[in-house]
Amino acid sequence: MADILLDNESVPTTPTAGKSIIFTDSTTKKPALLDDGAIVRGILSRNVATAAQGALATTEVYLTNSNLLIPSCGMQVGQTYIWYISAVKTGAGTAAPIWTFRIGAAGAIGDTSRLALTATGIQVATAMDGTLMAMLTVRSVGVSGVIAGSGGSGLPNFGGGGSGASAGFDNTALAGQYVGLTVTTGASAAWTVNALSCYMFN
Repeated sequence: MADILLDNESVPTTPTAGKSIIFTDSTTKKPALLDDGAIVRGILSRNVATAAQGALATTEVYLTNSNLLIPSCGMQVGQTYIWYISAVKTGAGTAAPIWTFRIGAAGAIGDTSRLALTATGIQVATAMDGTLMAMLTVRSVGVSGVIAGSGGSGLPNFGGGGSGASAGFDNTALAGQYVGLTVTTGASAAWTVNALSCYMFN
């Protein structure tokens, strides 16, 4: 049986025109491709939660294992982060949920809030279950870099989504930190997250 053995490494030197490099990222341990434009491509980060988390109510809650590790190349324009959230709510709560994208070294509630989005609609006091989705894209990288995206959407009784862009912040040196997702469901709401799957690609 033939095997291919690759050393884990940080992002290599950009190859010359017309060439690309395949490598295994030393930060995320994921296979990646570095093209001649200095862009790292592939499914670069992944996380999953299989245990239920709930009932989410009132206060801001960091969704378990929603933290996606930023690879050794750091943030790059066009990186897209996706979260799929299997959730159920009771027939209570009429607040507009708030979805917050946090970035930092902890992968927890104390990381810095970079984009907070209030849902465009309110919850409906009717029980419902299904899959919510949130997404985030890196719009620019620099000392005033910008990320943009939308909060949990896909199930109207949960209050809809919410979309927007961050204020400028320095996103030039974030390799090894996490991008994670929180939700504030609002007064009287009772949600349970049954599973979560998330990944980042470019």
